[in-house]
Amino acid sequence: MLIGDALRRSSNVYSDKIAVIDKFGKYVPVGSKYTYKELYEVVNRLANGLVSLGLTKGDRIAVLSEHRIGCVISLLASVKVGLVYSPINPALLGDEVAYLIQDSGARAFIVDADLFHKTVEGIRSRLNTVEYLIGMGEGHSCPYVWGTLIGDNPPTEPQVKLVDDDLATLIYTSGTTGLPKGVPMAHKNWSFSAYMFPAEQQLKPHWKWLQVLPPYTSGGVGHIIAAVFRGCTNIISDPEPGKMLQIIESEKVNFMASAPTVMARLVKHPDIDKHDYSSMEAWFTSAAPISAELLKQAAKYFGDNFIQPFGTTETALNGLALQPEEVSLEGPLSRRLTSVGKASLGYEIKVVDDKGNKVQPGGIGELLIRGDGVAKGYWNKPEAPDFKDGWWYSGDLVKVDEDGYIYVVDRKKDMILSGGVNIYPREIEDAISTHPGVLLVSVIGVPDEEWGESVKAVIVPKEGAKITEVEIIEYCKARLASYKKPRSVDFVSISDMPLMGGGYKVLKRELRDRYRRKYEEEKGKKIERWGAI
Repeated sequence: MLIGDALRRSSNVYSDKIAVIDKFGKYVPVGSKYTYKELYEVVNRLANGLVSLGLTKGDRIAVLSEHRIGCVISLLASVKVGLVYSPINPALLGDEVAYLIQDSGARAFIVDADLFHKTVEGIRSRLNTVEYLIGMGEGHSCPYVWGTLIGDNPPTEPQVKLVDDDLATLIYTSGTTGLPKGVPMAHKNWSFSAYMFPAEQQLKPHWKWLQVLPPYTSGGVGHIIAAVFRGCTNIISDPEPGKMLQIIESEKVNFMASAPTVMARLVKHPDIDKHDYSSMEAWFTSAAPISAELLKQAAKYFGDNFIQPFGTTETALNGLALQPEEVSLEGPLSRRLTSVGKASLGYEIKVVDDKGNKVQPGGIGELLIRGDGVAKGYWNKPEAPDFKDGWWYSGDLVKVDEDGYIYVVDRKKDMILSGGVNIYPREIEDAISTHPGVLLVSVIGVPDEEWGESVKAVIVPKEGAKITEVEIIEYCKARLASYKKPRSVDFVSISDMPLMGGGYKVLKRELRDRYRRKYEEEKGKKIERWGAI
């Protein structure tokens, strides 16, 4: 099924049901909502407006916006008429935005008024491929106005013929290991995902889904599509923990998806015990591994019906899943608390060593995935080494237990090599995260003249907590082999921790680069001092 067909079906089956509620509040009052019938009609209006400009099937349309309902409408309108939706992170700077526009070859570009002045105005002359610059909000100088395209066009079904092989999205990876790579996904990739996702997550049509993954990420895009296919109510917000707790109670939320960083801030929020979460039916975390301790804390409030998935931009958010009946908070099955389960419906996986040999139970290797939801390669990169023989090489190091369950150990590129020994940051992060004074932690390798790399922990303390470097190191020594303990610990505020998408993922590459630059600066100062002697 095409994505546009799924919206038409939901508008018929769930005509008066609320499709989306905007709790973010940019350009619209907080709580603005659309029924499925209203959403279908406004999407058709914008879709017809885009066609009236002269855009045709296969044209890329970039979107730089924080307007939550606006992003939902723009996504669904674009794919309905065969345009390739390519969202851009609003946190990116002008040069970064220009690179994505140039790489995608976007012919149209939708941008918020404030982001136009902040980011786009200075690079406008460099956007050579953009013929249609469309502004949202007021006060921009874009030639076309997003609201006018909606208001001046009919709510009838656009007459554009599509097939499921047509591209729907071009979403760029976060660039954690280099320049961002575009992942082209066809309608059939997302449709396959949108059928498998509700099956694995046990989603019900009547559920209200709290959605805090930003709409410019694959998670945000994929979850919007999955909600439309299933007919859920999508409640869209920013991941501010106090606000999320209030929304769960006031809107009687049934289902929630977040990242472990967001979940940690939720369960450690001072108001966590002041709200009613009895409406919650199920929840999950994604974007990064979660510790067993954090899972237990979250289950205390949101229930033990959690599904642990593994999926990425390249796999249309699916790949593996651990079902509630396969794990428990206590007893023998609690050993699987940190597992991401086994292959999802319609996906295959294997774990291989550096020579391509299958890893036996207990061993560690790279996770490979294939299936109808997996991309065929990267945009403008026909020889991408991550795609070989029908398999996508994830770059994630995982362990397989004797029952075939998968456990994410770490990213290959995040592994620390200290004194010739492999050290996996996630293991140390899991240990440190159990400290009652720690809100958020990221462990990285930093340059070390003696060891090559040494372990550094960067910690955001819980509000009011007083923690010392020695305390954290000793805390790790009591829980880990001595060689794994951090050699240094830095404490930073949440605003100083490089987070992607409003706080749902630590950008380790940026963190490593920060300390590498500091190391090189210090080393340069030493050379200057020595040279002066």
